[in-house]
Amino acid sequence: MADPSIHTRSNILRAEEIRRIRVLTAVTAMFMAMAPVFVYRYHALGIPSLSWAVGLASLFAMAVVLWTRRRGKGGQGGLIVTSALLLLLLYSNYCSGGIEDPNFGWLYVIPMLGALLVNARVGWFFTGVVFLATLLFYLAPQYGFEIPNYVPEELHAEQSLVNRLSAVVAIGVILAALASQQKHARSLLERVNDELTYEINQRSQMQERVVRTERAASMGSLAAGMAHEINNPLTYVIGNLELLQGRLAAADDPETSDDGEMLSEAIEGAYRVASLVRDLKTFSHSGEEKIEPIDLGRTIERATKMTSNEIRHRAQLVVECPPGILILGNHGRILQVLINLLTNAAHAIEPGFSDSNFIRVSVERREDRILLKVMDTGTGIQPEITDRIFEPFVTTKAVGFGMGMGLSITRNVLQAMGGTIDVEYSSPKGTTFAVTLQPYADEEERLSEFISLTGGQSEHEDSRLNVLVIDDEERVLSYLENALAHHVVSVESDGRRAIARIVSGDFDIVLCDLMMPKMSGMEIHAELQEKCPDAAERMLFMTGGVFAEELASFLEELPGRWVEKPIDFGELESQIWSRIEALASAKRSESEPDSSAGA
Repeated sequence: MADPSIHTRSNILRAEEIRRIRVLTAVTAMFMAMAPVFVYRYHALGIPSLSWAVGLASLFAMAVVLWTRRRGKGGQGGLIVTSALLLLLLYSNYCSGGIEDPNFGWLYVIPMLGALLVNARVGWFFTGVVFLATLLFYLAPQYGFEIPNYVPEELHAEQSLVNRLSAVVAIGVILAALASQQKHARSLLERVNDELTYEINQRSQMQERVVRTERAASMGSLAAGMAHEINNPLTYVIGNLELLQGRLAAADDPETSDDGEMLSEAIEGAYRVASLVRDLKTFSHSGEEKIEPIDLGRTIERATKMTSNEIRHRAQLVVECPPGILILGNHGRILQVLINLLTNAAHAIEPGFSDSNFIRVSVERREDRILLKVMDTGTGIQPEITDRIFEPFVTTKAVGFGMGMGLSITRNVLQAMGGTIDVEYSSPKGTTFAVTLQPYADEEERLSEFISLTGGQSEHEDSRLNVLVIDDEERVLSYLENALAHHVVSVESDGRRAIARIVSGDFDIVLCDLMMPKMSGMEIHAELQEKCPDAAERMLFMTGGVFAEELASFLEELPGRWVEKPIDFGELESQIWSRIEALASAKRSESEPDSSAGA
């Protein structure tokens, strides 16, 4: 980024050159206006050489001005013209009797003119030259050098009057130029002051941005640490609740229906906590997240169920989404966006008037994008904050009812997935948010394949694997042992003992927490790569939040081999069997060359 002071200095120098050229032009114009009078006067006095000198000097000054205006070199032009005028005045004094000539006083205008047209240093230089010329004119007769006087004696008085009047005019020109210089200096000072004020404001804003950035970075580290600590207990809270819900459903006991409903509410509340934790993690570094095809209709349905308690007392919900629309993104993030928008729409409507208000969710295809709109009949957004509604901590809610982070997070999430969000319309009668999403390529052809992958039964569901689970949280181990009870599950909380068991045992899959106090999952993986590379390839990782660049880079190198806490059991099972199939495919690829070689 260029230093603003450089531009300030260049502007000042440019303005100074323009000022010099203007003054030089004015002085030369005045000299040329007076030149014909002097040419005629000196010719009438019988001094043709002086008459020619004045005429040539005026033409020369005009040529210098034209050159100066063309090249923009006011300082050089001023120095040349001032030097020419000095020579002309010296010759004029020589022709008029030297120091006895009243015209001699004109010499003292030269230093002022030099300082005005060029700079103070040149003014002092011409002061020295004039002082030396005065001394020479004074001493010349004493050393036998007579200075002629070509003006007739009877015309000395008249010539003296003309010279004095000319000097008055010249001094008037100088004073006018000095006044112009003072005005220019004042305007230049004001300009510099304005530029300095602007620079100070820019630096202040930059400093504020730096402070906000540092504050956001600190908040990011804090948020990531909190997310990790919250996600660990959430894993076994949600997991155990879902296990209990499954057992109650399997029992099919009518007396436990209320218990099942309470468990559903508890699970929904736990997932809302998980969603809040995901919001916190947006303050930390944005690592790569799993991008996959998502059935938008199903995701909207899930979001409306999760926000139904907020909506049902405030408005009627209308969903217009054609079936079979697939988008590309992260499922949890898209769900988070929809929940934020639906919750905001609900909070913009006062409770108790659900019959006369509505929230409409509409989806349509627009060329190469998917357009999703969320409309409400709420109070709208105040005009003064409409342009800032996506900034952090800007909210339309009352104090204590919102931090103003929802829409900021929503925009960041969508931008990370190649989407956008805008306020399409807002008034006291309602607001419409327009969201664009990236469609999944060949969605019509891939829909049936996607549904079979996500909703179909796994061909491995009756198979049993030998699984080792490594985690420093005993309750997480207990939950995973129960959740994976259809496999042969071993658990271990110490990394060193886990490595010894893996090397000496025969585990199909090793499920390992990434961040543990004594020995991290990354360190276990690195040691297994040296001791037992095949076992390192069987590892899957669990994480409650990554806030170290080293760990984030590690996970980026192992796509599809980690799950996020709180663990979605379906995703975990899918990851396990995907890893088993990948290992089997790698073995087949290694054996095929051997078979062909034997043949």
